[in-house]
Amino acid sequence: MTLNSQAVLALLIFGLTLALALARPRIGIFRFEHASAATLGAGLTLLTGLLPTDVAIHTLRMLVSPLLTIISLMIITAVAEKAGLLNWITQGVVRAGKGNGVRLFTLIFFSGAAVGMVFTNDAAILVFTPLVFALVEQIADEDWTLKEKMPFYFAVLYIGNLTGAFVISNPINIIVASFFDISFVEYASWMLLPSMASVVVSYLGLRIAFRGCIPRRYTMPQQGENGWRPSAMTWASAGVLVLTLAGFFAQSVTGVPIATVAAASALILIALHRARGGEVVPIVREVGWDVIIFVIGIFLVAVGARNAGLTHLLGDLIQIASGTIDGSLLYATALISGICSSLINNHPTAGLMIWVVQDFELPRLQTTLMAYAALIGGDLGPKMLPVGSLAALMWFRILRARNVEVSYWLYIKIGVPVTLTAIVLAVTILHMEMLLTGISLN
Repeated sequence: MTLNSQAVLALLIFGLTLALALARPRIGIFRFEHASAATLGAGLTLLTGLLPTDVAIHTLRMLVSPLLTIISLMIITAVAEKAGLLNWITQGVVRAGKGNGVRLFTLIFFSGAAVGMVFTNDAAILVFTPLVFALVEQIADEDWTLKEKMPFYFAVLYIGNLTGAFVISNPINIIVASFFDISFVEYASWMLLPSMASVVVSYLGLRIAFRGCIPRRYTMPQQGENGWRPSAMTWASAGVLVLTLAGFFAQSVTGVPIATVAAASALILIALHRARGGEVVPIVREVGWDVIIFVIGIFLVAVGARNAGLTHLLGDLIQIASGTIDGSLLYATALISGICSSLINNHPTAGLMIWVVQDFELPRLQTTLMAYAALIGGDLGPKMLPVGSLAALMWFRILRARNVEVSYWLYIKIGVPVTLTAIVLAVTILHMEMLLTGISLN
């Protein structure tokens, strides 16, 4: 397919937006961040006519519900953190490890994966990275070096880039599921097993990569040391979280959208936090507003790229790569989505893949299966390159602020084989589920 002038312009704007978002250059006193880069890209997309105003307004309306869900989950995470719920979890993990380093690594990984499924991956990275850093500093023996600490840091990183078992596990899941009208239960019924596969592969991949590095023993905190106990607010946060998940699962029965459930839970937790003398403004400030602005801007840029025909190129590539074997369309979609996510970040990739999947014009169930395959690639792909997700970029930034430098080569060397294996296995399970239901794609 030959690129016309509009496609070239859309490609230039898309490339400029991503370059500014990832490189974060300083121009005079102004430094470009993710939000400002996406705002510039969206503005250029509108000014050049690639995105008509009415289409932009329609896109923004479509984003209201998923963004409300994301913001609400960020608020829930912030209140839960201040209530000590997540700190309580890490303390329990340390005690359950009983001084065994491998057991501690395993507990951090799987408990973090569970938290990430509920609080979204970005929130899990933001909260768990400093918590695990502090935990490691507390339990480290005198002879520990960065080599012994690195496995625990990577355990946190990988819990932020797993196939989401639930819609709420990743912001891109929320947006894609909202676009294709996929309910919470429908999503979980198809994606729970592929998610479990990605969890197991990622865990085993890290165990292999860090064999000989995970310390055999660690120093158990003395009894009474850091003797914090859960408060009434801690229990209340846990209770509201359980009720929130129940509300998500009951969506098909109650008809109440997950955005409404999440918003109501956030408001309840804010009210409880306020009633106990807590301030609301710091909670609101902890919402990743830069992430919200980035998502809005990059989706507007993606719609402009679609209008210019760029998504047809991805669709053609998937069609060529898939061939005619039944189910191969799922593998091609997931792998291309994963590679694109690692190269250009999974948020813009999700924006493009929405239109790619839609343009195949398949029946509703086959379309959702294609969307699941795209999300498997989008959720896992960022582990291949450091620029793949905002969660990974935040992980690097948090550790650097604590004088921990992680080699990009180490990230890539571990990430590429683990990610490709996880994608293929997760899609294989999705394909098997498809076969059991008698569905055909090709």
